[in-house]
Amino acid sequence: RCQLFRCPLPSLERSELRARGRLWNGTFLEEFLDVENLELIVRAEVSVTSPRGNVVIKDAVAQMSVSLHLDPGVAVTAVPWWVLPLAALLGLALLALLVLGLWK
Repeated sequence: RCQLFRCPLPSLERSELRARGRLWNGTFLEEFLDVENLELIVRAEVSVTSPRGNVVIKDAVAQMSVSLHLDPGVAVTAVPWWVLPLAALLGLALLALLVLGLWK
């Protein structure tokens, strides 16, 4: 999914801008489980809104490609539905035993 962000630049004295981003492994394992290779196109654009209109930016658009190769050895398995109720019941039973033991 695309994410748009804006940041104010108090001064434009530096001749380069840098942006960093992170790609979370879990996101790709959840969203693209059946895909082995994925190519992302990252596009950045710089625009300035100036009341004077005298600011000119050269090369205001940058684009790059990021290739992802998912490891087929990484197994993503969902928790079976019966594990959660069983864990809740065992937790309640343990709590009841603890309460009973401390009450006695």
